[in-house]
Order: sequence, then C-alpha cells, then structure tokens
Amino acid sequence: MDTVTIQIPDELSKELEPYRDQLDEVLRIGLRELKMAQALGVYKKGGISLWKAARLAGVSRREMAQYAAAQGLQPPHDEEMIKEDVR
Repeated sequence: MDTVTIQIPDELSKELEPYRDQLDEVLRIGLRELKMAQALGVYKKGGISLWKAARLAGVSRREMAQYAAAQGLQPPHDEEMIKEDVR
C-alpha cells in the first residue's frame, strides 16, 4: 500500500476529522464522483456518447444515465436501457 502525504486547508481537515478512519473510502467516493462529472461534461459537449462517458468514468451506462438525470440532463433512452428499467 502506498503512503501519500498531502496538505489540506484547516477547514477541510476539520470536516474530515470524523472520517479519519475512512479516508480511503472518502477518496474512492470522491474520485468516482469526479470521474462521472468529467465524463458527463464531455458528453454534454457532444464529444462522446453516454455509453463512452460511462466507460470513461468506470461505471455502467445505467449508473451514468441516473447520474446525468440527477444533474438535470435527460439522456436519450435506447431499447436496451428501457428493458433494464422494466426489470
């Protein structure tokens, strides 16, 4: 396991205090969110499909569609996604 040392503002350090034993999970969740946000940004510009955005973010197309909807974007649904929705 690698050890990483970072400097963070005092305010953020105080917010992280209750999560000191879970910092790996905090980073994992934050990284996942950042990847999805960046991939969705490229998708919004029309540079890639929703499927490609999901692959870039390392999530399923369904998760990316749900994330997009939560961000106020309604991506087009294809037949496969509709079938998944009714399961």
